[in-house]
Amino acid sequence: MKALVTAGFSANGIERLKKLADVEFHNWFDQGRPYTQDELKVMCKGKDIVVVEMCEIHKEVIEANDSIKVIACCRGLRGDDPTIDIPACNEKNIPILLAPGRNLNSVAEFTILLTLGVMRKVRPALNWFYSKKWKNWLDFYTTFRTGEIRGRTVGLMGFGNIGKRVSILFNAFGAKVCAYDPYVDDLAIYKQHNVEKVDMETLLRTSDIVSLHMNVSKETRGIIGEKEINMMKPTAYLINSARAALIDRDALYKALKERRIAGFATDVYHQEPCNQDIEPMLLLDNVFGTPHLGGTADEVIENHSRIIVDDLERLLKGEKPKFILNPQVLPEFYKKIGKANN
Repeated sequence: MKALVTAGFSANGIERLKKLADVEFHNWFDQGRPYTQDELKVMCKGKDIVVVEMCEIHKEVIEANDSIKVIACCRGLRGDDPTIDIPACNEKNIPILLAPGRNLNSVAEFTILLTLGVMRKVRPALNWFYSKKWKNWLDFYTTFRTGEIRGRTVGLMGFGNIGKRVSILFNAFGAKVCAYDPYVDDLAIYKQHNVEKVDMETLLRTSDIVSLHMNVSKETRGIIGEKEINMMKPTAYLINSARAALIDRDALYKALKERRIAGFATDVYHQEPCNQDIEPMLLLDNVFGTPHLGGTADEVIENHSRIIVDDLERLLKGEKPKFILNPQVLPEFYKKIGKANN
């Protein structure tokens, strides 16, 4: 077998993959952009396994390369994610392997950074400091006096893998944590994480910190709008390390400018790359923004490399992978590679 890897991949992951196939490794990082469809049409020729991260695999690439038997995406695809043409893969019985949870700890830790960043007025304090305005102790302590996370109520909108990890970290700070997730009904899961299950209105009205951890879907797009913002305490902070489309940006900008909530911290934007010209909200002194750094920890690459190779090993032995998007194609896939379906 032959494999093409365009994802960032660990050295250990590449060595393990070489035991399964002849590997061509062309990390998209090296050229500073994902490969185009025309480039991938050529790169995928004769390849049985294609491993991507930011590179998209459209129908034209799949149709131009009958050799492709497996596509692995080093992410957890969302409903609106264009990375892989799922119907085209299903039509040709190509399994799509995923790496969900690869960045859950990285994003969870970064959520705490965002929270502290906006609550502790880190951005204006740094601007003040690097402008050589620190002349005495009094100005410093009166201008940047803030509060702690300990004792605050934190409301998590979404209680999946990242939400659960975030709850552990906020609990460690001594916060009271509640969560809203219509897809997680098992009260034992909430109890296990020392989290109270609440409805969305209760969460918004009672939380001092509201942190978003949802995928974008028809139900969640714009879930935080004018009505929801008006439910929040004027002293509350909104944190977004998930997706920008969860928030009505105009309603939020107006609320922040009028100081109807205390502040907003975000790592995600409606347009990326982003700057203050594209997103004027970043000019407000009660906004703490970072350039989509939540998943940039080195461990994320180690994690997705391990997850993908583990599942490729299972798949090529005729076993069911742990993280497969389209398991219905497996019977035909196993026939194609001459393996029994285990």
